[in-house]
Amino acid sequence: MIANLKGKLRAMKSSSLPGKPETARDAGTTAWDAGTEIMANLEQGGDSGSGCCPNPESRPDRGSLGGTVVSGQDGEFVRKRTIYGYEESYGRIPLLDLQNAVFADSLWWTRLDRDLCPKDIVFLDTETTGLAGGTGTVAFLVGLGYVEENGLVVDQYLMRDFDEEVPMLQAAADQLRRRSILVTFNGKSFDWPLLESRLILSGIPPIHWEDTHLDLLPAARRLWSARLPDCSLSTLEKEILSQRRTDDIPGSMIPHIYLDFLKSRRPGRMRQVLQHNEWDIAAMAALLVHFAALYHDPEIDRDACELLGIGKELERAHRIRQAAACYQECINLAPNPFVLNAKKRLAYLTKRYRGPQEAMELWADLAGKEGSSLCFPLIEMAKFLEHQQKDFPGALECTEKAILLTNRFSDSDIGSQRLQAELLHRRQRLMKKMRRRMEQWG
Repeated sequence: MIANLKGKLRAMKSSSLPGKPETARDAGTTAWDAGTEIMANLEQGGDSGSGCCPNPESRPDRGSLGGTVVSGQDGEFVRKRTIYGYEESYGRIPLLDLQNAVFADSLWWTRLDRDLCPKDIVFLDTETTGLAGGTGTVAFLVGLGYVEENGLVVDQYLMRDFDEEVPMLQAAADQLRRRSILVTFNGKSFDWPLLESRLILSGIPPIHWEDTHLDLLPAARRLWSARLPDCSLSTLEKEILSQRRTDDIPGSMIPHIYLDFLKSRRPGRMRQVLQHNEWDIAAMAALLVHFAALYHDPEIDRDACELLGIGKELERAHRIRQAAACYQECINLAPNPFVLNAKKRLAYLTKRYRGPQEAMELWADLAGKEGSSLCFPLIEMAKFLEHQQKDFPGALECTEKAILLTNRFSDSDIGSQRLQAELLHRRQRLMKKMRRRMEQWG
């Protein structure tokens, strides 16, 4: 039955397009169109014969939704362009900073293979027929943003029905190929894999970004996950960019709104979808500018959470002096919930690069806090006193305190059991050394 249906579809195509060579993309598109119209005809109670391909002029007006209907060899789609001038701001971020932001020496925090250049960047956000992904999910709206002489340009490519997917994707892909750095928000996990699969299924050569794709979601989590309830774009807009959207729609409703539009052709809520997508692009641009400012001058007017996150990135990039300075500045902003972690990381850096004696003050401070349940500073102090200072009684005192703390842990915790066994072994070794020293003195 499937083979017969495919044969009929091929016959329909060849009869409607005489003399035109069949390409993989044309065949796929025609099959989709014909199959869709057959199903629509069957649902209306008609037959699937010659009436399945109505005159295009007789179909309902799909509208332009505030954009421009673009016609090409493969069909129609809608493109809508919006320009944010450099005199405007998004939240508290002046868009002029898109031109003035310092992206030199950005490899260490972007984790790309090249420094950012504003005119090389394309921001991408998609709206889809489902949020789970997979082959059956279609990106019906592709939003692209880029920096031009007159401001941040947001181009939106919309397919008003499934037969417009190929021309819409082709136009979006052509624009994407003009830029060398892709910036998304959760795009490595969702937007780009989905769009790439749709390009391949439509017979359009995919674009390979590899080490030139900057996903702002992991970058945001590295800085603010410890302070914010979540790192969704809407939360970052409110808490970091100080931007409040009005009359916005939740992203979870967008697939339903689009499917409702396919049935009703009412443009009202689809205009909200376009606005939501446009705001997402502008928010990504503002967020990138804010990242650039944070990482360019890490110690200027930063909160404790940001200082800790920037310090970790600097430490990862082996910029030890700058990382230590960020940790110290975080500690100076006490009281805050990040001081403990900053002291811990600063102590380990000090031990590794300046020696354990320099770190003793930090360990003693951590261990001496009232109600402290930290074992690691006591263990580090015991190591230094035993092996460097040969102060066996002092090392034994630290070890005994650490053993008392481990007794509070659950007996089912394998890590705690292993730690306690190591501490008991250390205590036994220290007591032997102390006895040997007493024997040497007679």
